[in-house]
Amino acid sequence: MAVIELRGIRRQYLIGDITVNALRGIDLDVQKGEFLAIMGPSGSGKSTLMNTLGCLDKPTGGSYILDGLETSKASPDEFADIRNKRIGFVFQGFNLLARTSAIENVELPLFYDRSGKKINARERAAAALQDVGLGDRLDHTPNQLSGGQQQRVAIARAMVNDPAFILADEPTGNLDSEMSIEIMALFQELNDRGKTVVMVTHEPDVAVYCKRMITLRDGAIVSDTPITDRRNASGDLASWRKDNDHLSQGDRT
Repeated sequence: MAVIELRGIRRQYLIGDITVNALRGIDLDVQKGEFLAIMGPSGSGKSTLMNTLGCLDKPTGGSYILDGLETSKASPDEFADIRNKRIGFVFQGFNLLARTSAIENVELPLFYDRSGKKINARERAAAALQDVGLGDRLDHTPNQLSGGQQQRVAIARAMVNDPAFILADEPTGNLDSEMSIEIMALFQELNDRGKTVVMVTHEPDVAVYCKRMITLRDGAIVSDTPITDRRNASGDLASWRKDNDHLSQGDRT
């Protein structure tokens, strides 16, 4: 079952008298349970495609069906509901409220639910934090958490509404090597549980943890390939820590 169906997606911008074709007829299907990396050089259309997938921007032409819903026909209010309920966003900069606890940050998307259903926001937020390994950090504010832990809070917030897919924009961009592998291990774990993940990245050593990679150039998809030599982030993390423990022990002798 396709979670994402793009057909002939075009996005044009007018800059003065010049028309910029940011996307030129993108066709793309993402099936439930996929882990897709979107790559490409600066100016290739990655950000425009991400904004389209995230319903942050409407294309100039073409069709985008998300989880069975044709988004081009949505009103502004419906567009907002789609973003809140069907898409879980994870950003490079975490985007957490600084003076708000982890559990309160994760609860935020639930406050915008206009379905009328009675939900226990605190219980669902706590469960989401438990899922990302932060069940003992519910009351910690961002400045009491490491960068990797802050990104885990952001991932929990992305999952709390059980979205159709998680859209991650350079999720390891602000993290060191160890924390980057740790976050990719978490994404792989969530994907193994059936979560669909679409990740925009410019780092090949991050993309190798995905299952499939598309490459954009000049607003078009120039390659779409499965990642046959996919790396296991949990194994890489264990090896990284072992190697660095040995180095640390060598420094002490």
